Amino acid sequence: MYRKYFNSISLVILKNLVRLYFFSHFFVISFGEENKTQFKELDRWFDIYLKDSKVGYAHSTMKFFKDTVVSESVFNVTFNRNGSPVRMNSCEKTEESKNGTIISFSSLSEMGGVPILKSGRIKDNQIIIKEKQLSTESIKKYPLDQAGKMTWGVLKTLRKKNFKTNGNLFNLKVYSPDFGMSSPTSAQVRTFGKRNLKINNNNFVTYKTEISLFNSVGKVKSINFLDENGFTVKSTIQLGGLPVEIIQSTEQKAKKNIDSLDLLLGTIFDLRSPIPSNTISIKFNLKFVNGKYQKPIFHSGNQIVQKINDHEYIIQVSALPWAKIGQSNHSLSTVEPEFSESSLLLNSDSTIIKSLARQAGQGSKNIFELSEKLCLFTNSYIRNKNYRIGFASATEVAMSREGDCTEHAVLLAALGRAMGIPTRIATGLVFLENFENSSNVMGFHMWTEFHLRGKWISFDATLKKLGTHADRITLSVSSLKENEIPEISYIISKFVNGLEISIDSLETY
Repeated sequence: MYRKYFNSISLVILKNLVRLYFFSHFFVISFGEENKTQFKELDRWFDIYLKDSKVGYAHSTMKFFKDTVVSESVFNVTFNRNGSPVRMNSCEKTEESKNGTIISFSSLSEMGGVPILKSGRIKDNQIIIKEKQLSTESIKKYPLDQAGKMTWGVLKTLRKKNFKTNGNLFNLKVYSPDFGMSSPTSAQVRTFGKRNLKINNNNFVTYKTEISLFNSVGKVKSINFLDENGFTVKSTIQLGGLPVEIIQSTEQKAKKNIDSLDLLLGTIFDLRSPIPSNTISIKFNLKFVNGKYQKPIFHSGNQIVQKINDHEYIIQVSALPWAKIGQSNHSLSTVEPEFSESSLLLNSDSTIIKSLARQAGQGSKNIFELSEKLCLFTNSYIRNKNYRIGFASATEVAMSREGDCTEHAVLLAALGRAMGIPTRIATGLVFLENFENSSNVMGFHMWTEFHLRGKWISFDATLKKLGTHADRITLSVSSLKENEIPEISYIISKFVNGLEISIDSLETY
């Protein structure tokens, strides 16, 4: 049963890690020396590796049409879930003027059968963004930062700074659909000079660069080896416990010999001790054995984080039983509008979501009874519990009535907002008494939180759990506004592999 609930988290992680990788990779493709008047087109294939397994291939092109530079990056990734192949495809395209000014861009991806389209154009110093996921569509506008560049504009800067020279250090502002277009992402580039490299029995003279991206959840660093013209030969990026590598290849080789990697197996952690259902408080010990965690771990009233050192934390989680929540006198407080507004994924203003919310909450005497009904309704409404879906919007879940933990969490959050309750999505680790052939483990999970009488309360529609439980560690909470899925995936990736979890102490009723 649990495999159905936790595969979608793994799928989201992998898909966004690879896309995040390509954001770094595209920085280091160049056309040659600036003084060459002949435009040199790019057309190169690559093998993609994750954890030393070949999981897919990529194809990058850059061409010149009249006065427009068109860059395109396509990737195809496959891995196994329960013996069945799952494919993810993405195509990202930018159009820029000869001097590097952004004209338009688009990003089309399909993950677990769910296509997501994001496109944008520049008009009157504004970036106009259109996002579409099946039946759901949104349009947003942001002021353009003239210093922000995309593919060709960034590459022109890299050439001018001379990537071949050892010891250069400079900053960039880069627009990326994966990190949101409301503002450019900051990047820093270091150059290390000439390096000899051997790949597939071929010797290359390369030039090493290091690119660091700074987003809202921390720094992402890639190491890149470029040939004489600035084309990528090999690049690596370490995202938590998930090393991603791209290596120059041929079309014939790139499309062959894809490994059957099961990503889920790296997202289950042996706890070695049970957590009784009547646990009211528990202290978890977290150790990062492969490095340190750079960002503060999520902290709240019921999750207290104590940092021992850069590699070890004590996290105390307290339960708030559902039976006692309605009796407590919480002080009233307000939340940001983003937790109440309809969005691309939590499209609470759609007709079907409003109708289902009214149906589920019919006869409720108070906000607590309404919340309980919405949670239990979500569990029974999603009748086909499977892991075929990548990450669907609430409307799509309402129409298909299928999915796993991500679909349960998204639908419940949208139903709550449709009834006027502020909601957010929580992602973290939850205790599993039995999983596959293992007992007493923790796996990645997603659930919903409602803001009731001034306090965030957990509702797990997947596992039919009401109230805040001590059987889980929250890693991230989100309103799921624009482009927060890649950030959630990045946070989770820091906990994948190289993490040890144990129980320090616990208290029961």
